[in-house]
Amino acid sequence: MTRCSKGQSTEHLHAFATDRDAPHLEPWRAFTRRVGADGSVGIWHETYEFSAGSYETLYANMPPFGLAKAVGVRPVGAGLATARQRMRQASAGAASG
Repeated sequence: MTRCSKGQSTEHLHAFATDRDAPHLEPWRAFTRRVGADGSVGIWHETYEFSAGSYETLYANMPPFGLAKAVGVRPVGAGLATARQRMRQASAGAASG
């Protein structure tokens, strides 16, 4: 299954994703508990803005494809736990190189 959605802005997306009162949070938690981490269900999420280097992509239990196949992969670690942090780093890299 693939789901595409368009939001008002990246800021609105970040606000929704981090809102503990948003309607998606409890269903998302229930879903992740149900599917677990056995690799049987994969998540592919990409965020685009229309300027150079303004993207982030997140994969869980998925082979690299889409942006990951095009630009490579990096594990999420310290300082890269949120989409905002990953996009900030991607933008800084595009500006410097």
